[in-house]
Amino acid sequence: MKKSALFLLAATLLLSACGSSRKSVQPATPYTPNYYPAVSASPVVEHVPRRQSREQLVARRIDSLIVAQGTLLKETQLGLHIVDLTSGSVLYARGEQQRMRPASSEKVVTAIAALDQLGPSYTLDTRLVATAPVQGNTLRGDLYIIGVMDPLLTTADVNALAQQLKSAGIHRVTGRLVADASFKENKEYGWGWCWDDQNPVLSPLLCGGRPGLAAAMQQALRRIGVKVGAITSGTAPANARELAALRRPLQEVLQPMMKESDNLCAEAVFYQMGRDRNRVVARIEKMMASATVPMQQGTGTTSCTIADGSGLSLYNYQTPESFTRLLAYAAARVDNIYQPLLQALPIASVDGTLRNRMRGTAAEVAVRAKTGTVNAVSTLVGYTTMRSTNHLIAFAIMNQGVRNSSQARAFQDEVCRVISE
Repeated sequence: MKKSALFLLAATLLLSACGSSRKSVQPATPYTPNYYPAVSASPVVEHVPRRQSREQLVARRIDSLIVAQGTLLKETQLGLHIVDLTSGSVLYARGEQQRMRPASSEKVVTAIAALDQLGPSYTLDTRLVATAPVQGNTLRGDLYIIGVMDPLLTTADVNALAQQLKSAGIHRVTGRLVADASFKENKEYGWGWCWDDQNPVLSPLLCGGRPGLAAAMQQALRRIGVKVGAITSGTAPANARELAALRRPLQEVLQPMMKESDNLCAEAVFYQMGRDRNRVVARIEKMMASATVPMQQGTGTTSCTIADGSGLSLYNYQTPESFTRLLAYAAARVDNIYQPLLQALPIASVDGTLRNRMRGTAAEVAVRAKTGTVNAVSTLVGYTTMRSTNHLIAFAIMNQGVRNSSQARAFQDEVCRVISE
């Protein structure tokens, strides 16, 4: 055999050997994203590979966003928790159990707790009551006005309430107009509020967002010819009968509370759950402790501090995981909590505090979330729907120690874009 033929044969055998050895090489270790694995009571085995692939992709992209932030996340703190509520998996977790200031995202806690404990059909009832007898068109005794801290009560509402009384046949009150402020404790400001903030006054006797309900009622009655005595303070007897009432649906208050981040509305909703702050906090903490969901491990809810209903207080602390637990708790209660909450949350690029954010991205319209901003803090907590899977996603993004909130908001918007695609 010629040398050239022998050379070709040897080369062929060598290439063949190389090919067989290449096939036996084990694949590289798969990418492990920054999250802990899901725990599901009934895993869908055939979907696991596809779901894992999606989780890895989301994690890679968020990792890239974090790296791209550079200075922002070197100098500030980030708490991030993203949960796929449909599949029961945690898509991303970073600092998910860090205690951080929620700012106005605390209103998510208040809204969920109120819907859970009071129900979506609850109303805030401002009432005129009395125990005295009515003789002819005269109430022979005192008339009580009971305020319930209705933050939306207007002069027009007070006029309508006065007209109800007159329409019921009462044209004269021989006694006094007694202002009943027993609805809540007598503290006018929240625990841990800053003196230089524009803080609302926490009075049960609100009219136009300020104390003054009794004076407005006295004027309204006299304007329509109903005589009434001087204003005094007191508490209506338990057996007092209702003469007139204005009932405000809870959902009406949740709208400005969540869409426009109205602090007075949030505090009003907070106190509907009890007259004493400590008792309200205990009720909310009990609900949060019960908000356990299978896909989340850890004890993120136990280290939270609830100081008020609005997030104004410097003493509020939540964790990203405590927020996603509550969002999961709400999503599992579709009619009583989730749907009313979803209607109240700001919609990306559409309304509320998100009206100018995420426009032209996959997050547009898909994201419904509550913003939070105080000095050095920017947060975003809520839901989105992932277009590629149609899965419901809960997320909490908490930036703390930031000098420029716009940088934090830009990062939050990019995260929302990734988890909405």
